[in-house]
Parts: sequence; C-alpha cells; structure tokens
Amino acid sequence: MMKEKEIQQLIERFLEGETTNAEEQMLYDYFNGRDVADSLEPYREMFRWYADRMPEQKANPKKRTYAKWLAMAASMLLLVGIGFGYRYYQEQQELYAIYEGSYIIRDGVKNTDIKQILPELQATEQEVANALKQQNNNQVIPTI
Repeated sequence: MMKEKEIQQLIERFLEGETTNAEEQMLYDYFNGRDVADSLEPYREMFRWYADRMPEQKANPKKRTYAKWLAMAASMLLLVGIGFGYRYYQEQQELYAIYEGSYIIRDGVKNTDIKQILPELQATEQEVANALKQQNNNQVIPTI
C-alpha cells in the first residue's frame, strides 16, 4: 500500500499532466479502495470520475426542450409586443401631424400641446359631424 505522501506527489504530477497510465491506474485503484487518508478524501470523487472513463451527466432532454420552446415563445411575444408598440407610435405620430398647428385658448392662455388638447379637438370634431348629420337628416329631398 502506498503512503499518503507518495499519493500526494502522484496527485500533483497527475494535475500537471506528468503521470503515466500505470501511475494513473494506481491513483484510481487507491481512491476506489477503503483506506483513503482523510486529507486526500476530497480527491476521491474526482478520481472515481476519471476511473469510470469520465461519464457525462446528461440533462433531462424534456426539460431542455421545454426551456427551448419557452424561450422561443417569449422571444416571439417580445417581437409581437414591439411590433404593436411601434405601430401605435406611428399612428399617434400621424394623428399629431393632422392636428399640427391647432390650439385652444382657455382663460386667456393659448395651449398648443397637442397631447393635451387632442381629446377636446376630437370631441369638437365629433359635435360638428353630428350637427351636419342632423342637418342632412332634416332636409327634405324632393322627388321627381
């Protein structure tokens, strides 16, 4: 049985990549045994992993697929949201352009901020449209 100091030296050489295959096999055998020194216990799992030919831990494929679909759905939702936001912004800019130069005078103060006066302008516009519609309905159209 190898002594703890010799094993420690072999571990150092192993970590530097300077061990032979036979020396590595001695390390694997040592850490698979029962008599591992307490100071070397932290290396046990590492050498068992190497001894088992470094098996990969496979992630749950269903979990990975679910995460992939979730990420794609979130991306699509984000793109749709950006699209609707941009469309709303464009519509607002077009609406503001229609009313450009409009103003309202309240209590002797001229207000030209289109965002503030737009609801009143649209309400006035609707009142005029209703009045014209009412006027057209009251006209008698002569028949020939």
